[in-house]
Amino acid sequence: MSDSVVRTYRSGGFDFLAVENDEIRAVFLPEIGNKMVELRNLKSGKQFLLAPQTPAQSYVRPTYGAEFAAFDTSGFDECFPTVAPSNDRSLSDREKEYETLLPDHGELWSRPWEVHREASGLRFAIRGVRHEYDFEKRVRIQGNALALDYTLRNRAREPFSYLWSAHPLLKVTPGTELLLPREITTVLLNWASDPSIGSFGDRKAWPNLLPARRDASFASVQHPRLGVAVKCFTDALKEGRAGIYDRDADESLLMEFDTGKNPYLGLWLCYGGWPEGVEHKHLTVALEPTNGRPDSLEEAVRRGECTEIGAGEERTWSLRLTLWKGRPPAQTRA
Repeated sequence: MSDSVVRTYRSGGFDFLAVENDEIRAVFLPEIGNKMVELRNLKSGKQFLLAPQTPAQSYVRPTYGAEFAAFDTSGFDECFPTVAPSNDRSLSDREKEYETLLPDHGELWSRPWEVHREASGLRFAIRGVRHEYDFEKRVRIQGNALALDYTLRNRAREPFSYLWSAHPLLKVTPGTELLLPREITTVLLNWASDPSIGSFGDRKAWPNLLPARRDASFASVQHPRLGVAVKCFTDALKEGRAGIYDRDADESLLMEFDTGKNPYLGLWLCYGGWPEGVEHKHLTVALEPTNGRPDSLEEAVRRGECTEIGAGEERTWSLRLTLWKGRPPAQTRA
């Protein structure tokens, strides 16, 4: 990493790993799912990731199979091989019943990852629990961009099906614009805190998800007093670009992904409607490139909207996060 440096530091009982150049800093917490806890524009100081939502804004070490909502619900995690708790299922044999239960938000966020330094950057790695696989994420800083390159290897003698979803909980304020492809006109509803929005599997017109509130366009972040949270999915996209634009700061974050490998975008829009049953509700957005939908692998297999990796096979994909002053240019890569 000729244009970036790596440093480690310890805080709150955990070891953090920071990668930075003159423009941006990314900080990871390998002990807790290799969560990215900071993505900051060093020229302005703006942090784009949500801080821990625990009362002390601290991190708590989870255990495998734990409920995601019981912990800090912040930063950027990796969800694999499911997002919602799910019975294991296979695209190649949809009638087969598996006894395996895949945990909430998958197997990766709750366990420590290995860290390896390479000439081109950092490589983080972890092995599967329910299936025999290696999951790797390489990290490189290039100017004002963070490049994430993923590799999945199936070490087993049989295939398995999976969902992968980026899970970046973003720090936003009311009025922040969502920068989404114009081709999105409808979304598939996964869950909503307000039953008037609809129920699982409904198709809803985008961005007016609340018919009774025509002033509440979900094309921008709403005030938390709206008291609504929604998880939905786009249809398969042609354009792999999504981001946010903070009008007050005049800064933006753009995510770019290959729709040939990750054709869908999950949208977590939380405007004071979650977690349920607690006083402190969250204000955040997550833009989640993914290979399938909905959040449950079992449902995704039933719909035929996920991916299967064969015995001994390898799959790769990438994600690029770029920080911009102002709005991102129409084209950012040659």
